[in-house]
Amino acid sequence: MNKYQKFKKMNNKSYSDVTRFLKETTHLTAREWVISRMCADFKNISNHSEMTWIGENLPELVPFMDEQYSRQEVSNARASFKKKVQRSGTTFFYAYYAGLITQEEMLQIIHQMVKDIKKLMDTEGSEVPEEHATEVQMLVAEVLRNINESLDEDYY
Repeated sequence: MNKYQKFKKMNNKSYSDVTRFLKETTHLTAREWVISRMCADFKNISNHSEMTWIGENLPELVPFMDEQYSRQEVSNARASFKKKVQRSGTTFFYAYYAGLITQEEMLQIIHQMVKDIKKLMDTEGSEVPEEHATEVQMLVAEVLRNINESLDEDYY
């Protein structure tokens, strides 16, 4: 079986190296990143992730993963990923909603986030279509508008 093409740029890296790389821009571990990516990419005809297959094939598919994972370990890593995404989003929007950062600071953060996302996507061998990056920025802008409207309503 060939290595999973998403992580070929990490061929000579250890699990610890990959986790250190991720910690520069995310709260994710290599385990959470890999398993979440694979759960998104390897789905059955019912559109469910092939967790057992993913766990059994980790060492063959990903250069820095040395052991197989059980279905439960794959499920736990995926759940941990989702929980971190939710907590990160709460932190991100709370800072603005609570007035801890300005709109200008928020815009600077969003621009840096887009750069970091492109770096991660490039690392896993994916390209970010420009329209997708624009779509994400528009979604964030819409959420910020909704927060501003909510803040305005709170004052009246």
